[in-house]
Amino acid sequence: MRFNEKEIAFIAAQPGDKEGRLHYRSPGFREVYKERWFKLKGNLLFYFRLNEYGGVYEKEPVGVLVLEQCRIQSELYAEFTNAFSITFINEHEKRHFFGCQSQKQVEEWIGCLKSCSYEHQRSKLKELQEELKKRTGRDPLSTCSSSQFESIVEETDADIYFSRVHPFSRNTSTDLITFT
Repeated sequence: MRFNEKEIAFIAAQPGDKEGRLHYRSPGFREVYKERWFKLKGNLLFYFRLNEYGGVYEKEPVGVLVLEQCRIQSELYAEFTNAFSITFINEHEKRHFFGCQSQKQVEEWIGCLKSCSYEHQRSKLKELQEELKKRTGRDPLSTCSSSQFESIVEETDADIYFSRVHPFSRNTSTDLITFT
């Protein structure tokens, strides 16, 4: 996946939409949960190492997950009693597990993560557009001068959108960026 490391680091340094400490187990060889600091900014979920005192290394994230075309669900049979997972559509066998302190925390994270994707925002826009059309009798976007905007809203294939607009999703082979 192509990305500009300086831009990603700049975005990671900004205040997040949601932040918190979670236990994380990435897909791969190690089946060990590690405690990390997570920061959600838009549809990017950054994670950071913690030092021996529990402080966060804010300077540079360990990695980032691009939350598009993924399934986010609560996990009942994970090692943590309060857990959820993220599975990307093109990588069914790779599941990212997250452990929380409480079920309330699980529900908060799942709600935030599900609502941050472009796909979710697009569906909300469509719902609002249809509701306004019912109430007013006309399409609220028909007054826009740009026909491109309407075609983006009407677009059903998210892959076309990401290849055209989203700079972090050009290669769909993986949605995990790791910094060294």
